[in-house]
This record gives sequence, C-alpha cells and structure tokens, in this order.
Amino acid sequence: MSAVDDAVSILSQANIAGIDAIEGNNLPKELVDSKDKTVVLVTDSANDPSTFGNNDFWSLNQEVEVQIWYSQELETDPEIIDIAVMKAFTHQYWQVAAVRQRTLGPDTQQLNNTFYFSRTKNI
Repeated sequence: MSAVDDAVSILSQANIAGIDAIEGNNLPKELVDSKDKTVVLVTDSANDPSTFGNNDFWSLNQEVEVQIWYSQELETDPEIIDIAVMKAFTHQYWQVAAVRQRTLGPDTQQLNNTFYFSRTKNI
C-alpha cells in the first residue's frame, strides 16, 4: 500500500470523534467547500529511497501531509482531535515530523491545521 492509503486507513480505523470525512490525494467536490463538516485530506509529502547497498535501495523514507479543516459548528476543542490524530499515527509506528499551528482561513473563516507524519518502509 502507498503511504497515503496506509495513513487514510490509520485514521479511518481510529474513529476519531469530530472527524466527518477522511480522503486521500484529493477531495470530492461536495467536500471542497464544506464548512459544516470536519474534513481530513492526506497527501504525499516525500517518498525518498534509502538504505543503499549492492547498487540498489532497500527502504523508502515516506512522509504524508495531513490537513484538517474543522467544522464551523465543531462542538469540541480542536486540540482533542489534533492529539487523537497524532496518537493514531504514533501507535502505528509513524513519527510526528511537524505540526503547524492552527490558522483561520481568510475566505472561509474556517479553522485548519496541517501535520506531517513520516515512516521508513522496508521494501
């Protein structure tokens, strides 16, 4: 499986309260402008060969970007969702590579956050 597929699976299986939709690579049209749902988009950030030997590579350093757009009607603290997302990945042996600060979209007035998670996949 690709890193994106694995990451979507991790989040889907975590059943995190407050997350309404989880998508990989792109958002369906009906979710693009959704302000009443908390939506997660997972995309590739890096997929670099590593562990070289015998004129070949034996692993991939993979990283995914996880963007969350919080519902304007969210009734819980977004930090609860953020922590649950980070724990879902770390419990599956991924590392938290970076966490950006939540920002407010200037056009939509919708709170959002971006995370980066990484792993080394032996092939």
